[in-house]
Amino acid sequence: MAFIIKTKSLQTIYRSLGLEERGKVQAFLDKTVAENLQKYVSRKSGVQEKSIPIASKYGSGRVIINVPYARFQAEGKVMIGVKSNSPWARRGERKVVTNRNLTYHSERLRGKHPFERMKADKRDRILSQTANYARRLDNG
Repeated sequence: MAFIIKTKSLQTIYRSLGLEERGKVQAFLDKTVAENLQKYVSRKSGVQEKSIPIASKYGSGRVIINVPYARFQAEGKVMIGVKSNSPWARRGERKVVTNRNLTYHSERLRGKHPFERMKADKRDRILSQTANYARRLDNG
């Protein structure tokens, strides 16, 4: 006795469930992460917060903070120019990190290492929301 089981290809199954690379589930996950991350980045002028949905391509698996000073804001250390020894370095001047901590002037969630802190606080909720979204796609 022999059985022949005909199934769709794995890629077709993934696509129908929205699980393929750059699919609906990945886009939902990226958007949810971006929305939650906005509450954790520095917000003195609001530029970092506003740059996240503009610079991020939902579905790519990456959330981008597109401002020139994002790296040093995220690290939480003051950076100074090599020649000028000033945080307001000359145009094109290379900067180095100091041991001095930055001061953040807004809500308690904002500060250094925003992604890691957001992930520690919201990971389970984000994964649960994403799983529920994926189930809704599967059922309808």
